[in-house]
Amino acid sequence: MKVKGYLFGLGIAMMALFSSCETENEKVVFEETNMGVAFEFAAQDVTFPAEGYEGFDVEIIRAQTAEAATVPLIATMADGSAVPAEIQIPSEVSFEAGEGRKTFHVTVGDIESGMDYDVNITVDEAYASSFENAVTTKTITIYRDYTYSPIGTGHVVSAFAGGEGDCEFEKADNITWYRAVAPYEEGYDLVFQVQEDGKTVVVTSQPVISNYGDYGEVSVAGQGELVDGVITVSLEFTVSAGSFGAFEEVFTLPAE
Repeated sequence: MKVKGYLFGLGIAMMALFSSCETENEKVVFEETNMGVAFEFAAQDVTFPAEGYEGFDVEIIRAQTAEAATVPLIATMADGSAVPAEIQIPSEVSFEAGEGRKTFHVTVGDIESGMDYDVNITVDEAYASSFENAVTTKTITIYRDYTYSPIGTGHVVSAFAGGEGDCEFEKADNITWYRAVAPYEEGYDLVFQVQEDGKTVVVTSQPVISNYGDYGEVSVAGQGELVDGVITVSLEFTVSAGSFGAFEEVFTLPAE
């Protein structure tokens, strides 16, 4: 599972909530009209593989920490509809006395693959921070990868690698996406997203080589076409230090 969060700057005001060393900061705490509960991050992306997923944690903080407290949470989909039963979000989170930071667990069941589930979790207004920039609603995008089935052995001609060879291919079960199994290195597959026109192919940024000389991990991204069972794409090969440039890579799918 990959989890990616986007920091929403709470600024000096939120930093002051957790400092009791200076009189001015203590005054900021007491200016809160309630417990001062908020999220540090405004958004979070959670991506699960097709199998083997269960859930993830969400962190929440508060300013007033002297007493134990149970804080209600309200969860809805981003469009205002009810959260599906496959996603279980607790209705409250409990803090111990002196505890200013807490995580709660979200359980994810058999959600539809290839679909974004945008969930909003909101702190109950009676407990939420009153500061202008405080994040009291967090948006979480939950995604489950497609499942793939083997379709046979195809062929790869790589300008980047300067060679060619056979390669196993798989197809997504619910959409016209193909996956080349380890075309460049074992353990690193390459996904081709065929668009609705049945011809345009998009390769989103993804690692394909664990280590290339002294450059580290290599990723590719690019675009091309699927014509008569052959995917021809221009892929840019990049490392943290920069780009090797774009190369034409040709992937011949197994005959159906």
